[in-house]
Amino acid sequence: MAPRPAVDKLPEPIRIELDEKLVRNGFGDYLGLSAWLAEQGYQIGPKAVWNHGHKLKASIEKSVNRARARLEGFRALGGVSDEEKAMLMEANEIVAMDQILDLFEEMDGMEVADRIAAIPKLVRASTDLNRGAIGSAKWKKEFEAEARRQAREEAVQAAASAAKAEGVSEQGIARIREALGMVG
Repeated sequence: MAPRPAVDKLPEPIRIELDEKLVRNGFGDYLGLSAWLAEQGYQIGPKAVWNHGHKLKASIEKSVNRARARLEGFRALGGVSDEEKAMLMEANEIVAMDQILDLFEEMDGMEVADRIAAIPKLVRASTDLNRGAIGSAKWKKEFEAEARRQAREEAVQAAASAAKAEGVSEQGIARIREALGMVG
């Protein structure tokens, strides 16, 4: 297995600050960032910082592109119906699951102890997503059932109005409603 990159071995607060500096610097000044790390007590060369910055930039761009695609989808839809919202929620869940799978793939270069520590967090995120997907599916099923009920009610109302216009009695209309499963 390939050795773990030096930047990945940094304490989390230092790595987070490095990531922030990379973003603020527009993913440049690797010599300066390497010097800053040396001031913090970590000897990491500019090439290693560049490799980390390159991965971070690619990850950010991937997330931004995914978000941009979802936003464009919302804009293209204009007024979004509840059914479309359900479809978009499903799409977002798929994107999030894809990101979790990307993290699993990136674990190849990690040390065993770090992998063991990360796996419960990834499994938890996956479980939460699945729980959300189940909730979305339940909501979608209930929404579709309500839409069918409303459509049936509208059909009964249209049939009743047409029957009344043709001179069918109230008793006849009640029997029509009953036959269509709309008692009352």
